[in-house]
Amino acid sequence: MTRPQPFLTKSLHAAGLAFALTATLLSAPAFAQDAAAEAARALLPAAIRDAGTINVGASTVYAPHSFFKEGTTEFTGYEIDLFNEVSAILGLTPVYTEAPFQQLIAGVKSGRSDVSLGDLGDNDLRREEVDFIDHTRLTFQLLIDESEKDNIKTVFDLCGRELGLVQGTTNIISKALSQCEAKGLKPVTFVEFPDASAKDQAIQSGRLPRADISATAVGRYREAAGLNPGQILIPAPEIGDLYIGFIVDKGDTELANAIEAALKILFANGRYAEILAAYNISDLNLDAPGVNIGQNASNWVQPKPKS
Repeated sequence: MTRPQPFLTKSLHAAGLAFALTATLLSAPAFAQDAAAEAARALLPAAIRDAGTINVGASTVYAPHSFFKEGTTEFTGYEIDLFNEVSAILGLTPVYTEAPFQQLIAGVKSGRSDVSLGDLGDNDLRREEVDFIDHTRLTFQLLIDESEKDNIKTVFDLCGRELGLVQGTTNIISKALSQCEAKGLKPVTFVEFPDASAKDQAIQSGRLPRADISATAVGRYREAAGLNPGQILIPAPEIGDLYIGFIVDKGDTELANAIEAALKILFANGRYAEILAAYNISDLNLDAPGVNIGQNASNWVQPKPKS
């Protein structure tokens, strides 16, 4: 049965616990980490702490963020690894449920999930509905045919082409390429798809040109897995960055603070760095996790949807 979301506010008690947690992380001995974990658990909403489980909605189309191990329904990915560690610190058992990317926010708002994850970028539009516990960055690369490496060297070399977009994702790509006409170049024609798999199929079938923009983590994973034969990745710093985080319902302050506190332990004890290194994304790290800190990224402000 879905637990009701409590009406939560920050309290002096929670603030004091958070301060105590930060102090304990200044030293690394085991007793300090135990004290920090206890302080993190104390921040949890009572209903979740007493239940001992936490319901997590996870998309499975953006490896290596969160996906199924090949041939199974077992969740894996760097965000899954991070949240498993967070759950262990908080004394909780995570119960993962697959959710379409477009429904991750609706999941926490309806109470179906306590937390959602899976390549969710923290931006001003999403922040109106949910709170983020940010843990890594999202950057971008061009994915092109190796034969075009002399023709496509920056994102603006894609002007005048067709590109696929996944419904419900951020408008970062369209925002960057909206400058095409101002640069005297032809505009991009965007073709929307319901999910990443449909977009990939369109590219592989030749319906769309074999030129795309990929999140760095996703592109590296696919390259290592041999999923983009004949194609190469080229950095696209012109697109900027975005912070990635776990999400909870807007105002679910106790849960957000508890997750942040657990993440701080992972940053301090080295597990955070180990997990990112295992997925070849060490350069996508943040110096520290935080609740609702996405405004520090270049793509925090998103184009408003057309009415």
